[in-house]
Amino acid sequence: MKSQKGFTAIELILVLVLAFGAIGWGMNLYKLASCDFNAPYKAEVIHGVGLVPFVGAFTGYMNFGK
Repeated sequence: MKSQKGFTAIELILVLVLAFGAIGWGMNLYKLASCDFNAPYKAEVIHGVGLVPFVGAFTGYMNFGK
């Protein structure tokens, strides 16, 4: 059995997906905190739902206005 050096492609892809997901969730949290919370509440509701971990990974990269 050979000893493996480095990462496999699947491990590298998994790390990149998790990193981009974590960054997206952080961006979502920042965008929620910077909302004005005045009517209409479209962006606030969407970024609020984005606090759910897998949803926030996508909504963090979207722009819904203030």
